[in-house]
Amino acid sequence: MTAPHLETTVRNLYTTSTVICGDSREVLGDFEGQADLIITSPPYADARHKHYDSVHPDAFTDWFLTFHEPFWKVLKPNGSLVLNIKDKVVNGVRHRFVWHTIEALADRGWFAIDDYIWHKTNPMPGYWPTRLRDGWEYCFHLAKSKRPYFNPDAVRQPIGSWVETRLRSLGENDLSRHNSANASGFGRDISRWVGKQTVLPTNVLSLAVVGKNKGHPAVFPLDLPLFFIKLLCPEGGLVVDPFAGSGTTGLAALSLGRRSLLVDNNPQYYQEAVNRLLDEGAAVLLDGNGSGRG
Repeated sequence: MTAPHLETTVRNLYTTSTVICGDSREVLGDFEGQADLIITSPPYADARHKHYDSVHPDAFTDWFLTFHEPFWKVLKPNGSLVLNIKDKVVNGVRHRFVWHTIEALADRGWFAIDDYIWHKTNPMPGYWPTRLRDGWEYCFHLAKSKRPYFNPDAVRQPIGSWVETRLRSLGENDLSRHNSANASGFGRDISRWVGKQTVLPTNVLSLAVVGKNKGHPAVFPLDLPLFFIKLLCPEGGLVVDPFAGSGTTGLAALSLGRRSLLVDNNPQYYQEAVNRLLDEGAAVLLDGNGSGRG
């Protein structure tokens, strides 16, 4: 699909977001070595037929690898790539194109740092003869190095009221590391929780599915990019979404004071992203050819 080149930059009180209508394989070459984080939800196989000309699951890995080099070059040495993606049922069987793609990226130098799960708290209802409702999606954290930028303190959560009851009366086994009784090698020291107010989250993110599609058929919740931007992009850094859709990643970046570059090859989604940044991101038009309102 060939898209007309359109570009708009908007600004809020803290930072800017640039939205470009074009093919990210071409656009990202102008930003080599500038990105701290790529976070995106690429077109799923045999879905979104008007977006990057839908790809059959058998061909998905080869297609996605055409983005490998642009993604690699746009990232800083300590940058990260987060892919939100879900596999597909083909003829009643799960097609493993997602895992084939991750393995192919690893073969080309990407380090698979961790696998996150987006647990959907409100999945769509339905009935299938051999499977249940889809209630989760992958979020793969890949990086150019084994020690990418990582700020876990930025995503700490309240420890919860349970700790008050649990720590009220510590037993003998709670005052030092207590190894598992079954000799598994795992252990715990409950006393280390005393006085703590926050805890690191797990790699399972429980977030609701967006109820309205915001002008795009597959919008992920704002809290998803918010989490990964806090965790993987320093203050003032650049966040890139090469399949930007309606601009959710840009909204998250604007709210956190990070710069963002949003690229999509669909003119309709491009305009929707510009409109959302202006309306929901409290931004004003800085330059470009979007239908700016400030």
